[in-house]
Amino acid sequence: MANLESDIIGRVNRLALRPTEKNALLPLMEAVSNSVHSITDLYDADASTKGRIFVRVVRLGDDPAGRVIGFDVQDNGIGFTEENFRSFRTPDSRWKEARGGKGVGRLAWLKVFDRISVDSTYQGKAGWERRAFDFRLSETDQILERDTPTVERAHRTIISFRGLKSPYENRCPVKNGVIENRIAAHFVPLFVAGNAPKVTVEDDGITEIETVFSESIVDHDTTTITIGEGDDAFPLTVWSLKCDKRMRFEPPAFNFAFIAGDSRSVIDYAIDDQLGLKALDREHVYIACASSPYLDQKVNSERTAFTLDPSEVEEIKRGIGQAARHYLRPYIEEAVARKVETTRDLIAENPQFLYLADDLENFAEGLQPNSYGKEEIFLEMSRARFRRQKKFVAVEKSIKTGDLLKGPLTEKVEEYTGYIADEKRGALAEYVTRRKAVLDLFETLLEYDDSDKETYSKEDALHQLFCPMRIDSKGLTIDDHNLWLLDDRLAFFNYFASDERLSNYTTLDSDERPDLAFFYNSCVAWREREDTDTVVIVEFKRPMREEYNKGKDPVQQVLSYVKRLKETSGEVDIRGRAIRGIRPSTSFHCYVVADITPQLEERIIGRFEKTPDGEGYFGYTTNPAAFVEIVPFGKVMQDARLRNAIFFQKLGITNTG
Repeated sequence: MANLESDIIGRVNRLALRPTEKNALLPLMEAVSNSVHSITDLYDADASTKGRIFVRVVRLGDDPAGRVIGFDVQDNGIGFTEENFRSFRTPDSRWKEARGGKGVGRLAWLKVFDRISVDSTYQGKAGWERRAFDFRLSETDQILERDTPTVERAHRTIISFRGLKSPYENRCPVKNGVIENRIAAHFVPLFVAGNAPKVTVEDDGITEIETVFSESIVDHDTTTITIGEGDDAFPLTVWSLKCDKRMRFEPPAFNFAFIAGDSRSVIDYAIDDQLGLKALDREHVYIACASSPYLDQKVNSERTAFTLDPSEVEEIKRGIGQAARHYLRPYIEEAVARKVETTRDLIAENPQFLYLADDLENFAEGLQPNSYGKEEIFLEMSRARFRRQKKFVAVEKSIKTGDLLKGPLTEKVEEYTGYIADEKRGALAEYVTRRKAVLDLFETLLEYDDSDKETYSKEDALHQLFCPMRIDSKGLTIDDHNLWLLDDRLAFFNYFASDERLSNYTTLDSDERPDLAFFYNSCVAWREREDTDTVVIVEFKRPMREEYNKGKDPVQQVLSYVKRLKETSGEVDIRGRAIRGIRPSTSFHCYVVADITPQLEERIIGRFEKTPDGEGYFGYTTNPAAFVEIVPFGKVMQDARLRNAIFFQKLGITNTG
């Protein structure tokens, strides 16, 4: 028979202990924790009055601002008795398993420090005894005992750490006061529970850790709530503390709750998710401590858990959460308000989520703590919409396979109808919002792109905004152009050509390329239906154009297109079939989009009537027969914005068209 042997060097080398501040201080925290256990084992309920832990910070050359090279941790606990020493010699010992110990803390000592020594005086079976040894990382004799006489009859154990290894030395805090704060934060449960030994730190002065904790409390309140009902009900006192963030117990969490029994923390847990909060005012954290005489009677013999049903523990946690939310109400309301505002802005930008508008607060309250950024909230909105769509796919299936006249299925039909209405409303709002973005871009492109030279944007940019160049209906859908800027009806014609040769879509043998370029000679034509007798032509001119002395004016330009189209026969439609219906009696509606400069007005005055708003002109010509409307760019912009704004108003979106 043989026992397994442990490769200590291999175990230590494999410890996943990155060089961080927390890990540089881990041996210190483990030693203090062992001291707390040792004192509790000896003094039990009197630990707070009789227990003493003394920590000395050792700096290079005793310089108060020098690098930290080690620590001494001294306590008056039970010491390295035979049982404790046997556990210490056993890697992965189960001796303190009930207290949450993993039996590997001392291996971290060897990972971080080169030299560790232990000197412990304790009361053994034969009276007062003293045990001293060096603890080192080596193939053999990791514990090297020293012969030392017993010099005093008192409980005293000193653990000395020296030779802080360079990766960890570089991470160890140097600034005075930081180590004391870290100890106070690490042992918050002890101070909250009220049974902490007196912990003192010497480092350029003497600091009482309990005082550090007390001074970190910014505000506090105590409330008593009732847990359970009837004869099983019991009072639970919740102590709420608002503390300086240096008391943050266990990052990455911020706010913690401790459930105590016999003045000791038995259960601790992060409460961030319950509160929907993280840091308070960016400077503070919240700590709750709950206690009750009832809980004192329910602590197990190891004082590591309660003899309660899991449901009772959950009810206690809910009660603590209720008390915490009451204490932190201003913070919670502020957090929810911020999330609601961000969500409302996102809905305005992404109206497919419009269905959330009537339930913003509930949605915001369900977000993760500190989810204030647009990206995080947008992701949650997307997840919520995906789950909602998935749910209603199942509802749709049940409707199709069920009896619509019986039972809850009727309610499902009504619910599903509401879902469809919300989705349609969201889709329309998304489209209208996209149109607003186009209008904003249109307005920008109409401004000077060089105010000093008073020049406008390149023609191609505006051309592409209204409609892609060199394309016709075969390669374009309603979503690919923005002809609605001029007239919403233009989006629904069956055929048009933009910047295409006339020979590509008529029988004319012509290389002329009507452009739909906004600032040069251009033409676009549509047919509403195959049997229609209406054709629409659009001509764009450069904004604020003044040179109309040479060549045709824009009205003559569109009328010449009308005349030529009337003279052709057998025009080709989107499917390559002959277009029927263009004949002498075909109706033509022509838009000329151009600013009414003095030069242009001289060309059209007396030929057309002013529009009722006085901004454009309209009229009918007989040779060839066509209705002509001359629309300035500003009017196109204004009218399009008004049409879009009505959609926003009807959809209830707080935005402008």
